Amino acid sequence: MTENQDMLSHLEALLRQKKSKAFYAERLGISEQEVDELLKELKGRDQETNDTLKTTASNYEVVRKVNNERGTIESVLILDFEPKDDLELAKLHKINLDKYTITNYWSKLLPNGKFTSSVFCKKKEAKDYTAEDFAKFLLDYKSNYIPQPQPKNERAKLIDVEISLSDFHLAKRHIDGDNSPSVRCKRYFSTAVTLAYDVKALYDIDRIVFPISNDFFHTDNYQHQTTAGTPQETIIDYAHEYELGFALLVDTIKALKTTCKEVHVVLVQGNHDRTKSYYLAHALDVYFHADPNIYFDREHSVVKATMLGETFIGYHHGNCKIEDLPLLFATHPDYSQMFGCAKYREVHTGDKHHYMAKEVKGVRIQQMPSLSGTDRWHQDNNFVHSVRAAVALVYDKQLGKISEFEFRL
Repeated sequence: MTENQDMLSHLEALLRQKKSKAFYAERLGISEQEVDELLKELKGRDQETNDTLKTTASNYEVVRKVNNERGTIESVLILDFEPKDDLELAKLHKINLDKYTITNYWSKLLPNGKFTSSVFCKKKEAKDYTAEDFAKFLLDYKSNYIPQPQPKNERAKLIDVEISLSDFHLAKRHIDGDNSPSVRCKRYFSTAVTLAYDVKALYDIDRIVFPISNDFFHTDNYQHQTTAGTPQETIIDYAHEYELGFALLVDTIKALKTTCKEVHVVLVQGNHDRTKSYYLAHALDVYFHADPNIYFDREHSVVKATMLGETFIGYHHGNCKIEDLPLLFATHPDYSQMFGCAKYREVHTGDKHHYMAKEVKGVRIQQMPSLSGTDRWHQDNNFVHSVRAAVALVYDKQLGKISEFEFRL
């Protein structure tokens, strides 16, 4: 090796320009023969470097750079042969093709007959995965799920339930021909009992709150008019509707009582039957007076309220601006204290014959659906296609409402 290391370094820099020996000799201020001597020395030094790399590399691996932030891998190997394809490159460079894709690779023949194999890989993105990749993933996939012991099916105790069959309109004439009073009564009874038994299958029921009226009757007098005097089309007369409705609610209340400890009947007077529904609630109260576990809230008032554990529930038929009802109960002389002390607050209405729920300043307003069909007035005013249904609302003593059951026709 020559002693003039500066000359070798200078020549090595000039070689990048790929000029003639005469050019190198002129720039270095030496003869072309001396340039040849320097080139021999440079070639010998490169040979020594390649031999050193070969002998010091473990499994011929020279360089492996992993950048987790960018999701890249650069790998260089010294091999006895030139790899033929991506699969062989991946195996040699230990690249997981399930996670990375080889974007660039190249090979260089060294003076000693070996090959420098270089690859550049990038972590796969969503667009790089194919259907075959997904199929392979599913084939090799093993879940990390550890089976958990099944909890004991302990039913919650002392659950309160509200069963709502709002806006029944017993004597209303439907336009679809569903006009048998006995069929309607059987439907009402079976719906109430089905909802109670659905809840009973999962919970132990302490108290059932059973709102009645909410237009249980279709008319309020023998002229077939509502309380305000609006004429109605009916399928039975005033007296028959009352007697049939009374018998129906006696049977329904008795059936509900078999599923719980006590039944709380709440009179919610509607705009169709305000007078007749009061007489109905009075008669039912007298009929059940001997049973201390069936009691009535039947004052002549359009608002009622009760507490189910930590939950306040206010009742109104809903023939008003319902967004005003939370404030009505919050300031009511009989219910304001109950309203203020409750953890949860709800207002339940009917009147519109379709389901709706909204929240106003933390008070849930729930408008109950109806089992009633469509009459001529509703059809003429496009109030049609509502889901005919009834609901049962389940309340935990501390947690408030925890579930809701629905029966649909």
